Amino acid sequence: MSALSSEQLKELDLACKRLIKEEKEVFHAGVINQLGNLIAGGFKNEKDPIFNKESMKVTYMQMQLDFNMRQEMDEVLGPIDYIASRREKQLVISVPIGKNIVLITAEPTADDKKIIKKAEELFDSINIMTIKK
Repeated sequence: MSALSSEQLKELDLACKRLIKEEKEVFHAGVINQLGNLIAGGFKNEKDPIFNKESMKVTYMQMQLDFNMRQEMDEVLGPIDYIASRREKQLVISVPIGKNIVLITAEPTADDKKIIKKAEELFDSINIMTIKK
């Protein structure tokens, strides 16, 4: 497995914080690694998460597993640009960045296209070159 440098992690964390700050309806932006662990970002301070801490860990692992399973169709359908799911209580968006995913949650009425465009602007400029362990 490969790891990100501390500088790359700082860049990812900053991009998550900017997305939360600039998109008012976003209340979570975090980078999830291949093992389903949050490695950058997190929740907006004033927003209580729907899930408790333990449930969030399980959710992160589920999102990474779901994303990996969907990638099995890349050869036929092409690579995933993003995955969006609008539910009654929140909007959930996953955007790939290298081998990781950016997991974004927002108010259910939020404009998903606007949030995705902003996320791509912030994260596409981050060069993810992994360090082999």
